[in-house]
Amino acid sequence: MAVKKVILLVIDGMDTVNFTMADTPVMSGIHGRTAVGVAHTEIIGAGAALTPIAHAMMGTGSPDVVALRPGLENPGKCYNYYGEVVETVGDVARAAGLATAAVGKNEAAVVLGGTEGLTFCRLEMEGVNASDDVLLVQEILGILDRMDEGILVATYGGVDLAGHRKNVSGLIEAVERADRMVGCILEGVDPAETLVIIAADHGTNPLTGRHNTSPTPLCLISCEISGRVNLGVVHNLEIAATIAGALGLRLPARAVGRDLGSLARRVACGDAVELNYQEELNRQLAEFYRRQPRRHELVQRPLRSQ
Repeated sequence: MAVKKVILLVIDGMDTVNFTMADTPVMSGIHGRTAVGVAHTEIIGAGAALTPIAHAMMGTGSPDVVALRPGLENPGKCYNYYGEVVETVGDVARAAGLATAAVGKNEAAVVLGGTEGLTFCRLEMEGVNASDDVLLVQEILGILDRMDEGILVATYGGVDLAGHRKNVSGLIEAVERADRMVGCILEGVDPAETLVIIAADHGTNPLTGRHNTSPTPLCLISCEISGRVNLGVVHNLEIAATIAGALGLRLPARAVGRDLGSLARRVACGDAVELNYQEELNRQLAEFYRRQPRRHELVQRPLRSQ
């Protein structure tokens, strides 16, 4: 059976250090159908990503994007460095007639191109507590019951919140709650038609209370994966291509990176695969930037009259 639904669960602030301090049997692959990678999350050449920008990179697959936290007056669209709206995998899905849903922290909507056009929207701006793991699972499963095909993005804020408060034990507990969330979600979906992706937008150091550039876990859970597959080093930019590949969609216009689901299947089959995104991504980025206009060659738009 083909994949009909993709769930992207973003665990805000969960880096590999936070992950390994906690007991996480589900995300670690105890059920035997998981591909696990170590993801770079940083803005290439610019250090740690802010949460909205990190979500924009996941949704567009593009390295040169910015976004603001969605709110009542800002829909959370993604823009390139020239101020042009950048297409996301959510935009591609809607154009193909698929549903899109955002749950939890407002930034979840950024992955899908903002709050405008969402089929389902259960975010902080609607009063949802993004750090309540039990509530988020209820919201996620409730939406999935009404969604035939599409993408659901949920962002859980408990880990990041504890990290900013410099609460080490609270952070570990929040990671373990996130793992239980994944277990509950897996029990509530049809595994034959659902791909679950677990990612993090950045790390949060509970000793400093600040974001960091530490790698983050990236897990794919699917019936198409046998055992526990090592994806090696990946980048969160590749999430857009992975979602598009699973649903048979075209790539967003500016997306780079590999389809990690396809990579996992090749590794599971014993194919010789380079488990490091760097060489391939560098090649794609070189071509990406070659196609971009030089700033001094852009036609200057006339200033608006006051």
